[in-house]
Amino acid sequence: MNYIAKKLILGSALAIWGSCALAATTWTLDNKSTTAPVETGWKATTNSSAIYSTSVGYWAGSGVGVGGESSSDGQHSLDNKAGYEALMLNFGTESVHLDSVSLGWTQTDSDIFVLAYTGTTPFTGSLAGATYASLLSNGWTLVGNYANVGSSTVQLNAAANLYSSFWLIGAGGFDGTLGVTSGDKDSKGNWLSFSTARYDYVKVSAVSGTVKQPPPPTSHVPEPGSLALAGAAFLGILGMRRKRD
Repeated sequence: MNYIAKKLILGSALAIWGSCALAATTWTLDNKSTTAPVETGWKATTNSSAIYSTSVGYWAGSGVGVGGESSSDGQHSLDNKAGYEALMLNFGTESVHLDSVSLGWTQTDSDIFVLAYTGTTPFTGSLAGATYASLLSNGWTLVGNYANVGSSTVQLNAAANLYSSFWLIGAGGFDGTLGVTSGDKDSKGNWLSFSTARYDYVKVSAVSGTVKQPPPPTSHVPEPGSLALAGAAFLGILGMRRKRD
């Protein structure tokens, strides 16, 4: 087998490897699966008060919630009635691009926000002592606010190059200056205050995304453009040989 043919085969193998490496994965959140990310709960009384660790629980097959409230207060869900709650997903050494979030149960309203840690300082996995109002200035990036999700799946539309080992899903909306909001706005785009009808209660049942793979070996492997030229040259050589025969 000549040199060019070997390069073409290697290039094709790398292309197949790349497409397989970027296949989407769905992680079911049940607070016990060994294949799911580590799930931790975080809560603060106000946007300016310190965030503290709280419990994570899984109930009735509907997904996970945090806070451990009584069944009369949101069915142990992720909510914003008596403080602001968020679920952190820790993927460990893997860097993940989240594509979607699925809610298995909701009550009253179902607004959520999603943040990803993109800071340059290594993150320990703990929000203890931080405040919601200061998260964006401490390495977190707002992926988006998603209103009225219901018991369904919402596409996050995160930037293609946004990969992180830590993702934060919270009940309500998120404002870079204020912190957690009700998730609802008036006709002028202003955040509406919390009320009984605007409290958000959700359980997160699954997330989906892709795991970032290490780059393939680059030694002696031509660029895609070079592979295309090599392929054309290879076909030309075959054509010349056929004419000579």
